[in-house]
Order: sequence, then structure tokens, then C-alpha cells
Amino acid sequence: MKDLPDIVDAITSMGEPAALATLVRVTGSAYRKPGARMIFGADGLRRGLISAGCLEADVLERLDSVLAGERPQVVKYNMGSELDLVWGTGMGCEGTVEVLLERVAPGEVPEWMNQCRELLVQRRTGVVATVFAARGAELPLGSGWMVGGAPPGPFAEQPLFLASLGEAAAAVLAKGAAVPVTLAAAGGEADVLLVPILPPLALWIWGAGEPSRPIAAMAHQMGWFVGVADHRPALVTRERFPGADRLAVGPPAESLRSLPFDRRSAALVLSHVFERDREALEELVKAPLGYLGLQGNRKRCAKLLANLDPADVHAPAGLDLGADTPEAIGLSMLAEILATLTGRPATSLREGTGPIHPPS
Repeated sequence: MKDLPDIVDAITSMGEPAALATLVRVTGSAYRKPGARMIFGADGLRRGLISAGCLEADVLERLDSVLAGERPQVVKYNMGSELDLVWGTGMGCEGTVEVLLERVAPGEVPEWMNQCRELLVQRRTGVVATVFAARGAELPLGSGWMVGGAPPGPFAEQPLFLASLGEAAAAVLAKGAAVPVTLAAAGGEADVLLVPILPPLALWIWGAGEPSRPIAAMAHQMGWFVGVADHRPALVTRERFPGADRLAVGPPAESLRSLPFDRRSAALVLSHVFERDREALEELVKAPLGYLGLQGNRKRCAKLLANLDPADVHAPAGLDLGADTPEAIGLSMLAEILATLTGRPATSLREGTGPIHPPS
């Protein structure tokens, strides 16, 4: 959902119709997963991403027919076939993907998009359903709605379909990944893409010194929620952290205790003021974090963790990348955080044998 706010802003401000592309099904390996979206306009408008660049050119070729038609269409791409070379991309991704294309009018932001945006801001969860194929059942394709809310007209008359949809949505939310499902409907069946709305990964940084600035900037660029806290008001400013979503000032017991931590959150302690770092660690080890890291050399880390369980803290924080600049050190810590929060081993892709983008 990283691209959703940009897509909403684009629909709000665009002056002519555009095409919304949604990746609805992936078989095999592909760069993006189901639920990825991108908007295309005849005037050059582009927001979001549905592939590594191999699908966008073909979608543009279909733009006129999408804008002229009222009914959404689904296009299937076999990325491992000879057609891949015909398109001139030569990607050879060895995957099959299906893309839903639908017309979007200027300023008419689908209600589910506004609801998703609000959920992301509030760090709440939900599931969006989009029907992209129907066989026998008379159901409209495209757009979408928030499961549990009021369904579009024709779906309100499908109680068995809605009951099955609710059960499937609960499973998708528990899994945390978008899944296309086939559900029985009156008169036939329908293929539905279920996309869980999950809070963006969050990074909370204790310490607003210079080393924190590139870390906050990179995390913001990746679409993470970024919070910065410090006991020094002169350092915790919007000018120093323009991309931060939240700034907090005060000693750790005051500035950290009320923050909305969860298992999709990580925290880094790096003020390099010994007593304040110790106080921050004492607060943070009690929080339901998915990752807690402490920057510093091994001797300093050991002193700070003397009265705490070191198993709860990544100390020193970061992967061994040979980093020796603030930016590179920040990259090593962000890489370790991402691997930990996503449950990946942080090993070289060359050493692996499984798919780089495992199926959902």
C-alpha cells in the first residue's frame, strides 16, 4: 500500500480519465505481488508500480481501449514465454501475471481508497475485496470495497457469497498477504482479490543527532512510518527531519512511554548519551516491538545491557556490510530491521535456492 497515497493524490488532481492497473494474480515468480497498483494517464501521468518495467509498456498500448470502455478488463501475461521477447523486454521472469485494468474518472477517488488511506494513518487493519472475474454470476468487475462495510449494490443480494468472503478475508488478514480466491456466488462463481491493509512498517529512533538523519530519510523513502525522539529540543525539529511522521521531545520515560508500538515496529537507540540511552532501553524492552537495536561498539553495548536481557536487543545493531559512513551504517541497520520484521535470513541471494519472491 506504499503507493496508495500517491495514487489518491493523482486521481484527485488529474484533469482527464486515467487507467488504474491492479496486479490480481501471480503464478510463479514476479517482481511485484498481488495487490500492487499503478495509474496511467494519456498525459504521461504515472503513479505506483506493477512490475520491474516489463508490463507498463503493454498497458500503455491498451490505454485507449481502457479509457473508451466502461467495463474493466483483465490481461494475462506469461513472462516466461516467447511473447516476452516479442514485447521487447526480454525479462524472462518465469511467472504468469494477471492485471485488472479499469477506467477512473478525474476526481472520483473510490471510497475504498479513502478508507484505506485513513486506516494507514491510524495504523489500523482491514481487507479490500475486488472482483476481477465472474462466471455465471451477474456481478460487476473492478473497483472494490472494504470487507465488513456496505458492499456495492449487487453484492448485497449475495448473502452466501458475503459470508464466504468474510471468512476468506479473516484468513488473508491473519496471513498478511494479498490472495486471489474463488468464491461461489448465486448463479456461478467469482474470482476476488483480497488485499490486507496493514500498518506500514514503523521505525522509532531514540536520538536525533546527525547519524539519525540519513536513517530517517531512507526509512521514509521506503514508505515506513518514521518517529524521532530525543531529550534535546534543538535537535528534534522538522527542518532536521522533514520526512518524519512524528517528533517527540523529552526524557525517555516521558517521550517513549505513550508511543503506539506494535509488532510491525522497530526501534533504534542511538543518542550516544549513555544515561539517556540506558533509560530508553529500559522503556523499549517493555514495548511490543518487532525489533529493538542499539548502536555502538560491543563494550559500550555490554555496559548498557548489563541489567537487561541481551537476547531482547540487537546490539550492536546492523548487518556486517563493511559500513564506515553514517549512510552506510544506517543502511546496514535498516537491512537488519527489514529482515527481522519480514522473517527473512538476510543472506546473499546467490546462496539461496528458493524463489527470490516466494508466492503468497
